[in-house]
Amino acid sequence: MYQNVLTGIVLLICSFTDLRYKKIYKAVAGGYLILAILGHTVKPIVSPAEVAAGLLPGLFCLLLSWISREGLGYGDSVLVAGCGLSVGLWPCITILFAAFLLAGLWAAGLLIFRRAGRKKEIPFVPFLLLGTVIYWCGMTG
Repeated sequence: MYQNVLTGIVLLICSFTDLRYKKIYKAVAGGYLILAILGHTVKPIVSPAEVAAGLLPGLFCLLLSWISREGLGYGDSVLVAGCGLSVGLWPCITILFAAFLLAGLWAAGLLIFRRAGRKKEIPFVPFLLLGTVIYWCGMTG
């Protein structure tokens, strides 16, 4: 429960700053990583191997950030790594899949209705937050 609340709060804060300032603060993202690790030392919800494996989606996103010259920002990738550390590998993959799908649909809508061009930057963290909410709904449903 702690990890889910932590993830929700951090993604809510970062969604606001991503939408308003197009920025993810390093202190928030770094603090999230530290608190996610500390949470597992106090009350583990997944095995240490699952926690370590949870970093894989974040590392993949960091690679995408590097290849795309920050088409996906480094801050977004650090948040994905924190999400993986916090909730584990498979929940993080589910959240990330939902986020990419929703962001893609949003971008397609912007293009179809001529609200933006191909080079338009869209904030990604709100889609991570929506993906997390979708994951939570699937957990309880």
